[in-house]
Amino acid sequence: GYAERLSAAPELIPALRDAYRRADAGWRLPMHGGFAAIPTVIDVPLVARHARHDGTTVRARLRLPGDVPLVLSSFGGYGLENFDYSRVDCLSRYAVVVTGADPRKRPEPGIHRLEDRLLYDAGLRYEDLVAAVDVVVTKPGYGIIAECAANQTAMLYASRGRFAEYDVLIAEMPRMLRCEFLSIDELLAGRWVAALDRLLALPAPPARPPTNGAQVVADMIRHRLEQEQS
Repeated sequence: GYAERLSAAPELIPALRDAYRRADAGWRLPMHGGFAAIPTVIDVPLVARHARHDGTTVRARLRLPGDVPLVLSSFGGYGLENFDYSRVDCLSRYAVVVTGADPRKRPEPGIHRLEDRLLYDAGLRYEDLVAAVDVVVTKPGYGIIAECAANQTAMLYASRGRFAEYDVLIAEMPRMLRCEFLSIDELLAGRWVAALDRLLALPAPPARPPTNGAQVVADMIRHRLEQEQS
């Protein structure tokens, strides 16, 4: 485990701290931690992907319903590949969207399975889909949190277990987006509807966070290069 690896290499953390201390500055994203060793810290906005198409266009291109709230299941490689979505208890009032789907699976009422190629063949990217749905169900990480915040999509999240950034992420998320917790037991048992209802009843965050971090950082890099060349 983590403690065992540190005990085998006790010099690792001091070496990393010394390396960070030599940096001219640390460019710090929101939802941060571990900057104590860096003498100069500059805060930058969220780096996030933004939708290029409006939700109505995305739903039409992907043949998704426009008259019910859409819930996107976004778990990547976290082990829900064989999850039986027909068991979820929200299908009478919500529609569930699943990407990376096997085209051989039979259609199921209330469940919309999208092959990855259909998304890209429609001229869309994943962030367009995130913006077009009402809720993303996921295990939180920086990328999906930033994407939901940038596109004003609510998040229903389950625990990631032993994940170093988890506590920082869930503490900061409510400032950026509507979010609600779903236990692993509820997730796997398909008991989603109560949490979804609570989530969509939440007010929007008091302020929308800036999400132009990519441009800000690019400008900072360009400025630094210009200084070195002058």
